[in-house]
Amino acid sequence: MRTKNRPIEVLAPAGSMECLKAAILNGADAVYLGGEMFGARAYAGNFNKEELLEAIDYVHLYGKKLFLTVNTLMKEEELPLLPGFLKPFYEQGLDAVIVQDLGAVSVIRKHFPKLEIHASTQMTITGVHGARIAKKMGAKRVVPARELSLEEIQEIKDDTGLDMECFVHGALCYCYSGQCFMSSMLGGRSGNRGRCAGTCRLPFYLDGTKNTKNAYPLSLKDLCTIEHLPEILDHGVDSLKIEGRMKGPRYVGEVTRIYRKYVDLYLSEKPYKVESEDLKILMEVFNRGGFTGGYYKEYHGKDMMSMKRPDHQGLYVGKISKLMKGKISFTAQEDIHKGDALQIRINSEEKVELTSPSEFKAGSKVVLNGQKMKKLHEGMEIKRTLNHPMIERIDEGLKQKKKENLKGKIIIQKDQCAKLILKDGEDHVEVIGPVIEEAKKNGAMPADIEKLLKKTGQTHYTFEELEVDLGENLFVPGSVLKKLRKEAFAQMDQTKILKYRRTYEDPVKENDVASSQEQEDSKIQIAVSMENLEYLDIVTEDREVMKIYLSWMELKQQEDPQSILNKIKTAGKQCYLMLPQIARKRQMEELKAKKALIFTNEIDGLLVRNLEEFSWLIEEGYQKEMIADYMFYGYNKEAVKEYQRLSGIQIRMTYPSELNKKEMEQLELLNADLFLYGYQPLMVSAQCVKNNLRGCDKTPSWLTLKDRYNANFFVHTSCCDCINEIYNGKPLWVGNEAGILNDLHPSVIRFHITRENEVQVKEILNAAKSIQKGERASLATEYTTGHLKREVL
Repeated sequence: MRTKNRPIEVLAPAGSMECLKAAILNGADAVYLGGEMFGARAYAGNFNKEELLEAIDYVHLYGKKLFLTVNTLMKEEELPLLPGFLKPFYEQGLDAVIVQDLGAVSVIRKHFPKLEIHASTQMTITGVHGARIAKKMGAKRVVPARELSLEEIQEIKDDTGLDMECFVHGALCYCYSGQCFMSSMLGGRSGNRGRCAGTCRLPFYLDGTKNTKNAYPLSLKDLCTIEHLPEILDHGVDSLKIEGRMKGPRYVGEVTRIYRKYVDLYLSEKPYKVESEDLKILMEVFNRGGFTGGYYKEYHGKDMMSMKRPDHQGLYVGKISKLMKGKISFTAQEDIHKGDALQIRINSEEKVELTSPSEFKAGSKVVLNGQKMKKLHEGMEIKRTLNHPMIERIDEGLKQKKKENLKGKIIIQKDQCAKLILKDGEDHVEVIGPVIEEAKKNGAMPADIEKLLKKTGQTHYTFEELEVDLGENLFVPGSVLKKLRKEAFAQMDQTKILKYRRTYEDPVKENDVASSQEQEDSKIQIAVSMENLEYLDIVTEDREVMKIYLSWMELKQQEDPQSILNKIKTAGKQCYLMLPQIARKRQMEELKAKKALIFTNEIDGLLVRNLEEFSWLIEEGYQKEMIADYMFYGYNKEAVKEYQRLSGIQIRMTYPSELNKKEMEQLELLNADLFLYGYQPLMVSAQCVKNNLRGCDKTPSWLTLKDRYNANFFVHTSCCDCINEIYNGKPLWVGNEAGILNDLHPSVIRFHITRENEVQVKEILNAAKSIQKGERASLATEYTTGHLKREVL
């Protein structure tokens, strides 16, 4: 068990100034929010420049912190704007930035060396190796993937000593954060750029089962860990993060208040027990059919899902016991108040909403006027979606002003200037007033002076202690005391705020070190990446294919993997391994155990897909070629340089799938892979569609999900690693775009084989050879060109 004598931070979201004030009022130690650029919640309220400057000062008045999200992937034309965007906030005293893009990390480190960097959950840090390289890049804190267990989190903490910031309440994504392309490819709104459309909250159904009750198989319940806080904190978590920058001040304030309450309880010597009323409050503020404890103590499961509907489901207050003419009757399971909103769900799309006309005690019979009576039946559940007196209480609480406790001393002596001294921790101010004279009649009394000074009104200060040092029979006008108090409070404000100010200094200009990319003069090479080995013979027999990328998940399951590598080498091809998209402790232990195979001479290089693998390979001194796959992001030149700097060897980039042709050209890559064809995963998840809808049979398979427009999405259950990949129903194909090779001059064009049949594989190989010759090529299958011609938002 870790010591309780350490800082534990309650970190609250702030989508607006009202939310920020609600968080501080209710006990947040820090808030995180977005500005007008680069934040991963572009549709939250967010703060303009003036509001953000005000917000920084506001939190500092109360000794709290403000973290700014700049955790989007930044295009080449956007990254130069980052220093100018951050400069005024840095100078104002911004406490930290939350970052995803490695190019942004590099720029911030160079321009703002005193600014604390937090590695965003969008970095998909899943283990000690990824955390180590984040630390090497200058991060002080890591927000690991939400899917990690408590043991994995503790291992990162023990290994790196970094601050651990973990989500404890709020919405959960279906996909590993930072790896989702669903919103981007379907609607052009990238989750990697703060514009997620929330596609996992939309209805999908397994092909052939459209009328299923579980119409939302990708929707998770909200996270609530209030009952597990001691265990979470004992495993090394330093900051408890509440999700919800899209939520309002009622939600932010009330959730923050309850987590503050139980952190304080944890830190006390009292037994830790959560009151049932607090759990009900959290349910009534927002829930999606109950809560889940998340991934801390379970890998995945149906109980974590909210598959019937994805919206707020309120608190259960009863079920219909009798239907009468135009009326419904039920026994109240909770006190019901006048003005409460009640809801009866007919199906995922249709509902009945009622308002309670009066008060009903728990256990009493309730009779209400009904609606849509023909669609109701006995036994249907009734939920309260708005608790009227609770909302009134919250709203009244939000009107209160947070007060800072001060220690004060007023010194008033004859023929001397009055002096008011204020202290708040290390902050100290002294204010001098006029000379005090003897009273002609009755002099001031200490109690009167104390009473007047303690009338702090609408200020954000109150006196915890006030010492009155008063001489005898002195005339002390009330106006003098009020002026002293006003000036002292103003000076205390400035003392608190100005100590955070910084001066920006232009970084020393460095010679721009050229990238270690090398222009290859030989003709463009064809690479075929294969998720399975069914058509390996066809690919190896094609003389124009020079590189074959094998799936590690597929190769490791073969009885004789060495024979497969030998076959490829005998055919005169270069062989590369595609490492897992997600590499947690289980995957990394497997990679380490089979290091001899991975590092064998028959394997010419590795496709790296995350920081965990990248860092491990650097630690192992890997000297062969590394290829950064498209989900190992290099959206700008600075990110590419950062990969080169960290590795010390040549990294061959893969053009990012979310950039259009013009944006790819701006990267000026001299030696890169261009993904020309293939079904691409839109999501990779620890959850399992098959397990949640049909049950687990431990058999790898392909399933088809359909959306409300009847579009297909292919779900691959990768049982060997216990992950799900959800693929776009249409393959990406940009091979028929005129001039694409001349404009982007890739050294390698890549064709990705997943679920194609033999005829399609041969068609793809023929198309590859035509494109290599500079000819246009078409495919018979329906396809998408992705973002090649459209800008991702």
